[in-house]
Amino acid sequence: MSFWKNNSYDIVRLFINQVGITIFSLVMYFAVELTNIDKNTTGYELLVAISVFSTLFYLVLIYTASWEYGAKDKIKIDSGKISYSGCKGAILGVYANIPNFALAILALACIGIYSISGAEGFYTAFGLLNLPIRFLSSMYLGILQGAFASLSNQVVLHATLQTAGFALMPVFPILVGHLGYSLGVREKHLFSFAKNR
Repeated sequence: MSFWKNNSYDIVRLFINQVGITIFSLVMYFAVELTNIDKNTTGYELLVAISVFSTLFYLVLIYTASWEYGAKDKIKIDSGKISYSGCKGAILGVYANIPNFALAILALACIGIYSISGAEGFYTAFGLLNLPIRFLSSMYLGILQGAFASLSNQVVLHATLQTAGFALMPVFPILVGHLGYSLGVREKHLFSFAKNR
């Protein structure tokens, strides 16, 4: 709990970056849907492209923020105020992604119980949980829809696989956060243009 207390500002900032990219992604998806309103095409290719761009943009934001955290901690580490923790960037990412993991795992549990028991209430709960999952992680939506497009006529399987994808996708920002923090502590840059800052 002390980790949360000492790093809550950084964790919240990482989560706010996610919300910002979510809004950006949704605006882009809505723009694509409005332009395809009178066409017979599904626009999967364009949705995937928007999703890939949004996800990459999000990862760059996570990398930059994590690099800054590492660079700030380097000063404290050098002065002996704190000790170096090689996993801090990843732990920040895990904390920032707790809502994503919790919602996706809960939704998967509901659909699993529905598949076993046939209790409609669990399928309804699965559907209700999918709304905030798709909102909070909308940058991944096009990628996951494109990946499972061939299963779109099997509604339950399609939705279950997408939800499993939403549970796995936060691993990428966690790894990028770890990389950014580690490089920030060492004052090394992944991108050459960042050296000029």
